[in-house]
Amino acid sequence: MITAMVKGILDLLFPRCCPLCECVLDDSQDICPDCLADLPRTEQSSIRNNITEDLFVGDEMFVRGGCFLFFDKDAPVQKLMHLLKYKDSPRLGYSLAREAAFDFINSDLLENIDVIIPVPLHPRRLRERGYNQSEWIAKGLSEVTNIPMDTTHLTRRHNNPKQALMRGNEREANVKDIFEVNHPEELYRKNILLVDDIITTGSTIRSCMETMHAFRGAKISVFALGKARK
Repeated sequence: MITAMVKGILDLLFPRCCPLCECVLDDSQDICPDCLADLPRTEQSSIRNNITEDLFVGDEMFVRGGCFLFFDKDAPVQKLMHLLKYKDSPRLGYSLAREAAFDFINSDLLENIDVIIPVPLHPRRLRERGYNQSEWIAKGLSEVTNIPMDTTHLTRRHNNPKQALMRGNEREANVKDIFEVNHPEELYRKNILLVDDIITTGSTIRSCMETMHAFRGAKISVFALGKARK
């Protein structure tokens, strides 16, 4: 009773607000419905040979790729991704992923997927941030689709520098050989959905996929919340 009363007072004094328009949210929302509806969706759930897939078609393990939203500089999606990664707002990733899952659930991107694997953070960066944003995205997808999530078979062994200001060739070098796999025999011939927050050049995902060749016979599809147009 007292706890509910205190919560009610706190909600009045410090209401939860939409990060984009600042309208007051209810407990089930992390973005207001109007702002959510206005976000630039890629429609890649139904578009094959899209700009996400073009980044990975050379890998023999690759099956399908898609991103939920277009990521543009100084636009709402950039603000949401910044809050998700750096402002202790992991639920934004979870909520956006749930919304994305309803878009993608009937597409062939999720067809026959056995396990969802988020791109891992290095343990030091995980301690600093307190959470892995890609894991929260994977949780949202998993909850809607009932596809299990796994965080044990792919790990990051090097705490490489952040990539935000790097060029394409610098990004490739920065993420080379930074991942490793554990018990690869357990994912033999599995269909894997590899999940990240934003795809720009695709260098991080390509590095993951190269390491995941140890999962012999596995097939990999790729999903991210955001895709940079350029």
